[in-house]
Amino acid sequence: MTAKKQSGATPRKFDEAYRREAVRLWRTSGQAAEVTAQQLGISVFNLYKWGREGEGTRAAGFLRPPESKEALQAEVVRLQLELARMTEQRDILKKAAGILSEPSPRGMPGSKR
Repeated sequence: MTAKKQSGATPRKFDEAYRREAVRLWRTSGQAAEVTAQQLGISVFNLYKWGREGEGTRAAGFLRPPESKEALQAEVVRLQLELARMTEQRDILKKAAGILSEPSPRGMPGSKR
């Protein structure tokens, strides 16, 4: 009989507390998931998956109370930064739409003005 040779590393197991903390760190840091995953030495796909798993309970209407005052403050800061970024993007899009909708002072090429 020949023994089967396993290729590759054994998948690492992460407990629930580690998963929650990794997702919390990602969401409160304001960094991309790729950056946070690289810092933690995990796959970005795991981070996305763990984030989706945690959203399942929130989507059903079961919000967990904030763990601490610091966590609540970090969430407020994260939301304020996101609001500022979205407001800036909206303003840029408004300006671009205004510029693109203005008629050319000389008209379009080939027009008889």
